[in-house]
Amino acid sequence: MHWLKVSFILCMFGCFKDFRPSESFLTDYLTGPWKNFTANEVNHEIYPVTTYSYLSTLILMFLITDFIRYKPIIILCGLSGTVTFLLIILGHIVLVLQIAKFFFGLFMSAEVAYYTYIYAQVDKTHYQEVTSHTKGASLFGRSISGFVAQLTASFDLLGYHQLNYLTLSAISIATVWSLFLPAVGQSIYFHRINRVSLDEENPASIEYAIDQSQQLSNSRKLCDKNSKTKSDTFYKIRNAYTLLWKHFVLAYSNYRVIKWSAWWALSTCGYLMVATYSQLLWQTAVKPGDRIYNGAVDFAYAIVGSISVFCVGKLRLNWNLLGDILCSVFAFLEGSILLISSYSYNIQILYVGYIIFGVIYHTMVTVASFEVAKCISEDSHGLIFGVNIFLALLMQSLLTFIVINTIMLNIRQQFYVYSGYFMVLAVIYLVLSIINIQRYRRNMTQLQIR
Repeated sequence: MHWLKVSFILCMFGCFKDFRPSESFLTDYLTGPWKNFTANEVNHEIYPVTTYSYLSTLILMFLITDFIRYKPIIILCGLSGTVTFLLIILGHIVLVLQIAKFFFGLFMSAEVAYYTYIYAQVDKTHYQEVTSHTKGASLFGRSISGFVAQLTASFDLLGYHQLNYLTLSAISIATVWSLFLPAVGQSIYFHRINRVSLDEENPASIEYAIDQSQQLSNSRKLCDKNSKTKSDTFYKIRNAYTLLWKHFVLAYSNYRVIKWSAWWALSTCGYLMVATYSQLLWQTAVKPGDRIYNGAVDFAYAIVGSISVFCVGKLRLNWNLLGDILCSVFAFLEGSILLISSYSYNIQILYVGYIIFGVIYHTMVTVASFEVAKCISEDSHGLIFGVNIFLALLMQSLLTFIVINTIMLNIRQQFYVYSGYFMVLAVIYLVLSIINIQRYRRNMTQLQIR
């Protein structure tokens, strides 16, 4: 079947793309004898570039992915990843590593095409299946990556420098593999083929489209009236952005979408900060001569996370009633983990804390994604996904600028701030949960009276 073939090719790309064993020990590699950067240079000058690059390039990727029909952006994703790790291998000065991190930000932003390509290529009846396939492939690549990284490091099979060649090879294979992806004949916004009228009575399933023949007819009428010719491309762009705006307004006019999107964006911001700088924190707890287990942590985190994500998809809860309080509880737990991590010098505690933190994030962001999906058009999944990630990156860039580039806090002070960030998030959703429970009780009382 066509959709299975497309899903298989895309999943193979995702698996190779996320097989990056060198990342488990990247900080130790950069601060070790191979590169000799200081922890301060890595923290304040190299790593922040990824955040700013990811934010700035995501805007471009988001705007052009649908227009140029996905596949070129997926190829660009592979190419930018290849350039990233080639520069990491060859670079020995801060500027070269900053350029590498710029391309890594581009690599991450181009992933939007990987996660939305499938929706333009297969029938809606297979959305749930292919979504699980692509997410599963990504987690599988990460878990195998962590396993290989730890195995080679523990048995001294490969050095940290040599692991970069494994990563470079995997991403190069992913890039070549992406060439076999079928070209997209139609897309969600700019190249729609099956078009239906706007359904004003059912905003949750809205589809705004104009038939090609109608476009040509309208074009001729406007040409006669205004004595000027307008191309079909202009109409495609205008109609596409009209549809984009309608989907955006309808989605974010819904209270549930706003609430879960806020959780999605804010928790992702905090997660990205923690994931980016955790290795620097771990370095402060490792004694000379100790063996580090970053790869094993990445492996455990990916495996446990995938199990948790799978289970929460099967869990039947009243998320309308319980969602806010669970967000509050888990945000408080994440904040507590980061607070303990900011003071602890026990590497085992830091490792376990990171795994629990990551599993909580992926579990709750999965809940947020399917709760948002219930309230929006199927066609607008990519749009809302992109907007939420953009908001997360905007917050992350602001936090990075203040905490790392302006105040210049050390790594433990940074984690103390991140702890406070999640504590504030917990308080916000605690207030929302109280309001929600009171509203639920009031509605139940009114039903009983009737």
